Amino acid sequence: MFSKEEVEVIRGTWMAVATNRDKAGEIFYNKLFQHAPEVKCMFADSPKVQGRKLMETLATVVDGLDRIDSLVPFVKQLGQLHTDTGVKPQHYDIVGATLIETLREMAGGRFDAKAEAAWKKAYDALAGIMKTAGPGSKAA
Repeated sequence: MFSKEEVEVIRGTWMAVATNRDKAGEIFYNKLFQHAPEVKCMFADSPKVQGRKLMETLATVVDGLDRIDSLVPFVKQLGQLHTDTGVKPQHYDIVGATLIETLREMAGGRFDAKAEAAWKKAYDALAGIMKTAGPGSKAA
C-alpha cells in the first residue's frame, strides 16, 4: 500500500515530531478545537491527555506502516471507538487537515512536499479503514 520511500519519509518526519510528543498532541487538539469547536464535546479528556493518546496511536501506526495488514484490526477498532463517540465521516477531513498542519509546525524543515504527500496518503488510507467500522458499513 505504501512504498518504502513513503514509509521512510513518514518515519523521518515522525521522529522530528516524536521528540516532543506532549507538545505536538496539545497543539493538535488546540488547533482542532479552533477549527471545529463543535467537536470539543466529544472529548472527556483535556487536550494534553487526549494529545498523549493521539501520539501513542500515531507511534503505533507509523511503526506498522510496512505491515499494514497487521494494523487493519487496530485501525478498525479505532474507527468503531470514534463512531461510538459521535465522530461523523466529515470529521475525518478536519482531523486530517489539522494533523498535517500540526506535523508541518512540529517537524519544521523536514516536512516538505514529499512528506506532506506521504502523510496525506497514509492518513486518507487509514481514515478510509476507520470509516468502514461505523454503523451501516459492511464491517460494523
